[in-house]
Amino acid sequence: MTPTFPLARRALAAVLAITAVTVAACGGDVASSDTGDAGDAAAVPSAAEIPDGLTLTVAEQNGSESVSYELSGAGDDAPYEVTFADFNGGPAVIEAVMSGGADVGYVGEAPLPIAASNGLDELVAIAARANPGSSGNYYLVAQPGRGIDSVEDLAGHTVAYPPGTGRHMIAAAQIAAAGLTLGEDVEAVELAGSEVAPTFASGAVDAAIVLGSQYYNLGEPPILDDGEGFNWGLNFLIVRRDTLDDEGKVAAIGDYVRRSVAASNWEVAHPDDWIQANYVEREGITAEQGRALVDDAGFDYYYPIDDDLEAAFQEVADGLRETGTIATDVDVAPLVDGRFDAVVDEQNAADDVEPRPLDQ
Repeated sequence: MTPTFPLARRALAAVLAITAVTVAACGGDVASSDTGDAGDAAAVPSAAEIPDGLTLTVAEQNGSESVSYELSGAGDDAPYEVTFADFNGGPAVIEAVMSGGADVGYVGEAPLPIAASNGLDELVAIAARANPGSSGNYYLVAQPGRGIDSVEDLAGHTVAYPPGTGRHMIAAAQIAAAGLTLGEDVEAVELAGSEVAPTFASGAVDAAIVLGSQYYNLGEPPILDDGEGFNWGLNFLIVRRDTLDDEGKVAAIGDYVRRSVAASNWEVAHPDDWIQANYVEREGITAEQGRALVDDAGFDYYYPIDDDLEAAFQEVADGLRETGTIATDVDVAPLVDGRFDAVVDEQNAADDVEPRPLDQ
């Protein structure tokens, strides 16, 4: 069955994704707010409720959060310590949060619905970014010289991707939009996220879904398709539900959300600094290549978890079901908690940032 998701660039596409960061303005100081009501959501405790000596362990993916958090100074004078722990892919972040190895963690839009479809209901998203209509710097690439010039040509060939991730979703949707099924018409090769690019480089697979810096490190292989029209660019900050019963921890998380929004907003105001630190120093590509990735994907916005964002997230979950990535329908409403929405809105206002309309 052909997916029925909303499209930007095509007549048939799917809604799926991963990340970057926010918006258009000047960095500014972190706004101060003691509460964050969202409808009937509980108020965020005052920063005065943060216990002395508290440490928040934040699970990130490939340095995606710590670079701007540290460079921007958003974490300066925080009344608690933030420790970043780096993981390769959303499933690993989920495992860290579930095990207590991290207090909060960042994932794309796929892992949470996939976890819910497998009966895991202990996690909830408390903050969200999005980059609708962007490529997300996801690229479905093919080995040159193997007669693969389009996604349709992948029939009978192998495609590598990390299962349970945004890349899995996008690859499945791209292949479905071409009238094929991943795992049936196209042979699926499931690998850890860090193994996809090296396996492709070795020639062991015919195609792979890779990230922007990987694309350049692979020597710019032929691109069959990118993420545009196949993703909302949703990224979530997740916690265990029982963490939200700890008033001191909730106060610290609310303050951290505010600082994370400020760090995100800083990226757009300082793109050259961010490109140098993130792409050149951390990922080993040139500044020109980093600029090309920024020009292609743009930046994310932090959004309140309102009806519009929940509807986009529901389309993601429905798309996962339609492409066969998950076997059951998932209602995303229990997977989100908007108690920190006022914190997000207030910091965006302090930075003179207004997220663009959330549509494809």
